[in-house]
Amino acid sequence: MTEGIKSKIYEFLLRNRGREFTVEEIAKAINEPRISVVKAQLTRLVKEGKVIKEKDKYRVI
Repeated sequence: MTEGIKSKIYEFLLRNRGREFTVEEIAKAINEPRISVVKAQLTRLVKEGKVIKEKDKYRVI
């Protein structure tokens, strides 16, 4: 189930390439009320080298 959330996050960031978003903004955009789940998946995407975190905002590479 969390893999689906990770995909939704990545697809959202890809569609909005060049823009940065907070965890809360991403969670709202993908309709996921559990901020902690979104944060965990973003951490995985960062470790995978697909997403960059700067000043508590995330963007796709």
